[in-house]
Amino acid sequence: MTLDLLKVGPRVAAMAREMAQQVRLRGPRLAEALELLDARADDWEALAAVAGASQRRLPVPLEPLNVRRVGTAPPPNHVVIATDGSQIEPDRHSGADFFLLNVGWAVVRYGADPFAELTSEPSLFFEPEDVYITHGQRRVPIQDRHLAAKRAGLEIERAASLATAWCRAEPDLVVLADGTLALWVLEERPDDFLRQELLAPYVEQLRRMRDLDVPLASYISRPRSVEVSGLLQEAVCVGPDGDGCGRCRAGNVDPCVFDRLPDRELFGRLPRGERSALFEMTLPQGLVEFYDDLVPRFFYLNVGTEIARVEVPPWTAEDPMQLDLVQAVILDQCQKGLGYPNVLARAHEQALVSGQDRLAFEYLRDAMQTREGVPPRASEKLHSKRIRAV
Repeated sequence: MTLDLLKVGPRVAAMAREMAQQVRLRGPRLAEALELLDARADDWEALAAVAGASQRRLPVPLEPLNVRRVGTAPPPNHVVIATDGSQIEPDRHSGADFFLLNVGWAVVRYGADPFAELTSEPSLFFEPEDVYITHGQRRVPIQDRHLAAKRAGLEIERAASLATAWCRAEPDLVVLADGTLALWVLEERPDDFLRQELLAPYVEQLRRMRDLDVPLASYISRPRSVEVSGLLQEAVCVGPDGDGCGRCRAGNVDPCVFDRLPDRELFGRLPRGERSALFEMTLPQGLVEFYDDLVPRFFYLNVGTEIARVEVPPWTAEDPMQLDLVQAVILDQCQKGLGYPNVLARAHEQALVSGQDRLAFEYLRDAMQTREGVPPRASEKLHSKRIRAV
């Protein structure tokens, strides 16, 4: 073991003390924040104007903030589709330019004629046009955030294909995804050719599912978003018409009640099975141009074990029957999955590329290269990590 726990131990203790202090302060801060939320709940149209005028990316409420919608049971016969992905990242020390994306999926039919399909599809990218994005004289390798965006595109493409195959035979069908529907790619560089290459195909698959009129939702476990909290802070403490929360009026001696307050705590009073009001996300201008009329909406949902964030596209948000079906299916899936949507967990299992998988792939790659007369040769840095020398 090379991690010296004795050296890092004092910092771990300090971190624990800081966490304990935050827990002690959370109660009074949260109580005041909830009072302010209740006071502003019916002013949702005024809050929407606050969001529109702000320089921050704040959500637009689409109904009163204290709205609660009760969940129902899903139809006895329904189908749930979920996709997820994993990868073997490009490694410049490996001697070959490539990356691998593995998309896993789960299709589960519940009811009188149960059925399940659990499988995955790996894709290996090694051609120059596959591993680089080229524009004029510029050539950018696909890695890090670009690779994550590429994977998200394959995941939603697979989901759209599965939905196409199932939607005609199964009227009660829901597609679930993990994470956000807003693909945050190069938000700080509008009009970049990389964004066009990575985001346009993703949005095209959203349009494909819209044309199918299939309910779509993404699930975010233990969300860290502070968007609704930020909207209330803007209205109460920052904007020209706000008189400040108790702490702000006291001269900022203590942090504002909304400072770093996660939305999941604002909506922690939701009874089990109920969802919050709907909000529309505010995207940077460069992303709005791509999403156009497909800017995602979101709500918070008490699934029993946590307050989750659920994002839905406009066609699902604006259809009460689709929205109710999404809520019902997610609640049922979380019950079946012991706190997390069962089909998403199964899709993740299919997609996962384990350490053993990576090692087996390396052996296969080296064997195939050797057979073709190309001896595998890593960089000296990687070679030195594989041997011990004094």
